[in-house]
Amino acid sequence: MAKKMQSVPTLADKRTTAQRKDRAQYSAKRQKILHAAGPVLQRLGIGETTIEAIAKEAGVDRATIYYYFEDKQAIFREAIHGGLAEMVAALEEIAASGDAPDVRLRRSIHAVMENYERHYPQLYIFFKDGGSSAIIDNELNKELIASGRRYEDLVEAVVRDGITAGIIAVALPPKVFAKLVVGMLNWTAWWFVPGHAMTAYDIAEGMADVVLNGALVQEPPVRPARPDRLQASRTGGKHKTEANSSPPDRAVRVSARRTRGREAG
Repeated sequence: MAKKMQSVPTLADKRTTAQRKDRAQYSAKRQKILHAAGPVLQRLGIGETTIEAIAKEAGVDRATIYYYFEDKQAIFREAIHGGLAEMVAALEEIAASGDAPDVRLRRSIHAVMENYERHYPQLYIFFKDGGSSAIIDNELNKELIASGRRYEDLVEAVVRDGITAGIIAVALPPKVFAKLVVGMLNWTAWWFVPGHAMTAYDIAEGMADVVLNGALVQEPPVRPARPDRLQASRTGGKHKTEANSSPPDRAVRVSARRTRGREAG
């Protein structure tokens, strides 16, 4: 009787077995590879990044990478789309919070900046060249575009709510103003680096202040004189009134008295 031939396990089978056997260790190794992919993507860009380069950065061999990820697109999907999906989820939560529109807009700006910091540099790399990279497969590209549009739609919804409530007043249409806010956030991809003097929180707070309050110095309000000072000016007598007058006023009064004296003499 012929022996039943056993099938050779594929890499996908090995990945599944390893994940079931020690989920914590498997997850930690995947995170190490994803973390190593960040600097490589930053140096080479999405189009030029290779499995070999990621493996070298992670300190493992090429075969090990395939033990944890099916291909390069799988790494990109988790490193880039995972961060973008997390950001959109945070914005969805803020949108449903019931907070006032200005509070939601401030919280949204914080959520985006802090997500950029947490997933640095992967999300920034996508905003720089991911959308035009041929290495991004069609399925992943659709997911990224959908997440990006939802991100803009959520910001726009907060702006519209603020205008309706009379809290936000802008000369631009809500969609254009939302794109201005989103563009300001995305442009940090070209200059923000975590670990320096200003954190994502600091930058988000400053941006929110400019968006909500403007950059011009506000004129201090005109305050009425205190009642006790008004009363003192009314009852302080002739001498006190002259002493408190401005120099031109006092000069006019002194000159008038001298003229009346000469006429009396």
